[in-house]
Amino acid sequence: MPAFSEEFYIIGHRGAAGEQFENSLEGFEYALTLDIDMIELDIREHSSQLWVFHDRDLERLTDETGRFENHTNPSQLRLLNGEPLPSLRQVLDLTWGKLPLNIEIKAVEDLGLLLDLLAGYPRLEPGAGLPWNLISSFDHGVLARLRERGCPWPLAPISGGLPLQTRVELETISPYSWHFDDAHLDFELVRDLRAKGVPSLVFTVNEIERARELIKSGGRRHFYRPPL
Repeated sequence: MPAFSEEFYIIGHRGAAGEQFENSLEGFEYALTLDIDMIELDIREHSSQLWVFHDRDLERLTDETGRFENHTNPSQLRLLNGEPLPSLRQVLDLTWGKLPLNIEIKAVEDLGLLLDLLAGYPRLEPGAGLPWNLISSFDHGVLARLRERGCPWPLAPISGGLPLQTRVELETISPYSWHFDDAHLDFELVRDLRAKGVPSLVFTVNEIERARELIKSGGRRHFYRPPL
């Protein structure tokens, strides 16, 4: 189990959402100029490639409609800021070794695409604080499959509500951290996980006062993400 300090980390949500268009190369470039500790992004698979895109539907983030998975060619999509949809490779080329990444898996069936892509980048020596790459997902089965395949990167289950089977995930995933929705935060569970060496990260905390409340409550690891 890793050793954890009492530090408070600032995570750039979807790059720098709220200041630049979310999950865009412009936003990731801007995030690299900020005094933050990690960048979070979302990935989806399409046509044997990994794309950085949050929603299942296209209409909120692009000028097209329909489902992402049904689009004929994501490389032809344009975000509402005018940029092409970025691939994960483009984002890794931009950020590798500059800031740690939290790669959230939204919809990826061929996990070899992710493992092979990450394996193609130079090895990064562990440093103090957050890992260089943290792979997270609401789909805990995906994380279990990554662990079965010998994924060398730290893994983190995400829970939108209260998780009911932490024992199973602790055994099958060996998580680096557990990510909780702030609206369903259970401090007893946080303390139990911490006793097992697993810190709890909280999303999405946009207000400074709420972040201070979480720190005072005894939480050891909490996200503060720039406003959506």
